[in-house]
Amino acid sequence: MAGFLPVTDSRSSSHSKSSSTLETSRDQHNLPFLKEDSYTDTILVVEGKKLYIHRSLLGYASPYFTKLLNSAHSAALSEKKAKAELKIADKNYADFVEMFAFFHPGVCRELNDKMALRLLPLADEFQMAALKDRCERLLVNVLKKTPMVNRASKGPPTHKNRRDNTPEILLKCIKAADQGNSSVLLNQCIKMFSSPEIALKDLKASSEISDTTKSKIFETRMDAASNKLSRMANELDREKHEKEMLKKQLVDRSHRGMIKSDKGDL
Repeated sequence: MAGFLPVTDSRSSSHSKSSSTLETSRDQHNLPFLKEDSYTDTILVVEGKKLYIHRSLLGYASPYFTKLLNSAHSAALSEKKAKAELKIADKNYADFVEMFAFFHPGVCRELNDKMALRLLPLADEFQMAALKDRCERLLVNVLKKTPMVNRASKGPPTHKNRRDNTPEILLKCIKAADQGNSSVLLNQCIKMFSSPEIALKDLKASSEISDTTKSKIFETRMDAASNKLSRMANELDREKHEKEMLKKQLVDRSHRGMIKSDKGDL
């Protein structure tokens, strides 16, 4: 789990971080949509920075963008502009660069859990079904590999190589699921939170998790506790019944023994 479980060795981590930063820097510099080329017919502006694409790429990936681009190109045509320009407000430029990198045919990039957490809400908002599905499957797989125990974090919260504990991982995934309307991921989180081993303190204190989701988690935890108590009660009743049966058998054997003894005396 690259995003949640970074390398703990300081030397290898430092070397890995330097190499990763260098590779990322080179990769970002060479991304095809960061500069205009002969295929460019659309310019997206995010935080004042431009991304250069052909509208078919966004059109195939997102019906949401299809409508926006059709409108932008109609406006450009009426204004006799060679390229349409579309401004995206209140979004992070770096997130858009990462999002484009996952569906652009000129880029080959692996999706990791950190990026999936960031991209899931965007993929849902802009109706990018394929990217949303990839994010959901990766994060659900991460959760399935997460131990169902409340392990303490190693290192202070500010330490870059600290290891997230299970409640923290779940909170990150629940936040992404909430913002990305992902029932698949949310159900997996709720299923894991039903375990009494998982602390609810951070969940209760979080203002980023909706009250509806918190309510579902608390109800699931209560149902799980109730089911456990019911199983324990059934087990106690079964043991009590077995004990009574055993006692009855012992009494019967003792009674038969006394009868045989009396017959022998006769």
